[in-house]
Amino acid sequence: MITLNLALLTTMLSRLSIRNYALIEQSELEFKNGFTVITGETGAGKSILLEAFSLVLGSRANYDSIRHGQEKCVVEATFSSFSELVEHFLEENGLDNLSELILRRELLRTGRSRAFVNDSPVSLATLKQVGVLLVDIHGQSENLELLSTEYQVEKLDLFAGNLNNLDLYKQSYRSLQSLGKQIEQMKDAAAQVRRDQDYFQFQFDELQEASLDGDGALKAEEEFNQLEHAEDIKRALSTVKDALGSEDQGAQQAIKIAVSSMNSIAELSQQFKDLQSRLQSILIEMDDVEMETDGLASNLEANPARMEEVRTILDDLNRLMHKHNVGSVEELMSVKDEYKLKLEGIESYDSELSALEAKEAELRIACNKLADELNSSRKEHSIVFGEKIVSQVRELGMPKAHLIVDVQKGDRLGQRGWDTVQFMFNANGSDFLIPLNKVASGGEVARLTLAIKGVLNESDATPTLVFDEIDTGVSGEVAKRIGTLMRKLSANYQLISVTHLPGVAAKGEHHIKIKKIEEQDKSISRLLELTGDERVSEIASMFSGNELNESALDSAKSLLGLN
Repeated sequence: MITLNLALLTTMLSRLSIRNYALIEQSELEFKNGFTVITGETGAGKSILLEAFSLVLGSRANYDSIRHGQEKCVVEATFSSFSELVEHFLEENGLDNLSELILRRELLRTGRSRAFVNDSPVSLATLKQVGVLLVDIHGQSENLELLSTEYQVEKLDLFAGNLNNLDLYKQSYRSLQSLGKQIEQMKDAAAQVRRDQDYFQFQFDELQEASLDGDGALKAEEEFNQLEHAEDIKRALSTVKDALGSEDQGAQQAIKIAVSSMNSIAELSQQFKDLQSRLQSILIEMDDVEMETDGLASNLEANPARMEEVRTILDDLNRLMHKHNVGSVEELMSVKDEYKLKLEGIESYDSELSALEAKEAELRIACNKLADELNSSRKEHSIVFGEKIVSQVRELGMPKAHLIVDVQKGDRLGQRGWDTVQFMFNANGSDFLIPLNKVASGGEVARLTLAIKGVLNESDATPTLVFDEIDTGVSGEVAKRIGTLMRKLSANYQLISVTHLPGVAAKGEHHIKIKKIEEQDKSISRLLELTGDERVSEIASMFSGNELNESALDSAKSLLGLN
């Protein structure tokens, strides 16, 4: 039996407004807590209503659904009585926390889509994230999801209370995967570097032997120029020496005469004395220049061998600059430093790789431990989970049904740990259980899905459940039982179900009918809330079609408990 928990009803869809979406021109629905059923003839717009609702929860936009002749459609959903989970989401995303939570989606004919939460523009991803916290729309697609092992392990984890441990495991597993990729990339890089090591070493050695030095290169160039023009330099220096030191016409002799003349009058005036001092300084400087030019001339000799050595040095520097595509010795020195760093980096790869591998081993131990804990919990709860599903599904008209939750531990870690989980099922007994995806019919899958919802009703945090014809493939007494289970579920959820079965419709606490009418040559879907005799007539029509008869009316009243 299902234990009711009214405390879960903390968030509720209170209003849904739809404008210019497909057949719906303008409609506003007020929703109440508990179990609401939605009925209508085929083609009346039940699917359109759910498409519009899905749109405001962040589903993919279909711009062809904008009503013909209109520039945009707008769908708005209002929720009241917030859960702490929703409030936390609003706070984290910087959204207003008001007395009501209003989601709005607008589709424009131009192909644009806009989303709002409490009138604040948000991304579609944000709208979808908050939508998941508010509503779970369950249709035929989720029936197909039930057949996947991923869905089955997800529901087992929900039943076993593994969600916190599973989150911890997933974080560790993602880190382990990321670290593994980093290690592989480093190994690939190290292998490439080692392949290039000889090349790097050769380039570095060649530059090292070149004795790169900016000042040295400049001095070498100066030395080469002097050696190349040694005779010209000697002649020039000799001319300078003769011009300064000749006893007959030398400049020094003329200055000496001038100094002697100034000496004779220096004491007569400070101005004369200053001139005498300046002439004396010139004479001293000229004497120094003469001695230096004489020394340079004496030391300078033509040296073809040395000139060839210097030429070789300069040719090597030019060749290296051209080879490495640089314009100066300084840049060439930078190239040498780069090769040095690459060679040093080769030595550091091993130590860095060892550190990463040690970290990976530590993280793998943590992942293994968390995966082991998940495996133990799954095995511990799988038996009870299977028994509860069987008990529930037997109440839904499958008295011989049997199901076990098979947990198999693999030898490699995956997104959810070691395990593969598979529902093994037989609708007719406990023998020859076969994987669910190979044996169950559509109607059986729908009932199993609803049974699982019943078992998980206190574990699932989504406050509003919407079922889209989950009762497909059943009828009669089974439909009543499905309706009864939905009514029980609505004690913990706000539950909305689109149905074509009178047995389910009669169990609803609130009833909405979708009706297609022709108005001014246009097809329009109207949404009407039914009470009293209107509801009796609607359920009766689900028995007999448009022609109501006493038998159908009596059956409807019986289902509603009015007889």
